[in-house]
Amino acid sequence: MRPINDLPILEAPYEIFEFKPNVPAFFKVSNWRMGKMTIIPRWAGAPPTKIIEAVRLYVEEETKPFYPFYYDITPRRLVSQLSGMMKMPIPRNMWLKILRDVPGPRAHFSASWIVRE
Repeated sequence: MRPINDLPILEAPYEIFEFKPNVPAFFKVSNWRMGKMTIIPRWAGAPPTKIIEAVRLYVEEETKPFYPFYYDITPRRLVSQLSGMMKMPIPRNMWLKILRDVPGPRAHFSASWIVRE
């Protein structure tokens, strides 16, 4: 991944996707962008703002039929995984499936392309 200072700013509105533990999320991806955004952390003792890396997944109507037509993915481990996956051509006939294992900051994610009926 590029250093965060070299990443473009993802413009608002932000549409941060909140993954639920053990509930798969499915995305019909048409395009993507790697960038950075400023968030307001919610944990105790957090700084007032923080700049983070994010992957913006532009999705088709089957995933999200209303504006904005994208989701911003922010968990650091998942951003790292997706930035590698998305460098390959996006499979047009497949869905991106993402699964989170546990709640909290120690979560791990699995991401894979699947055929969804």
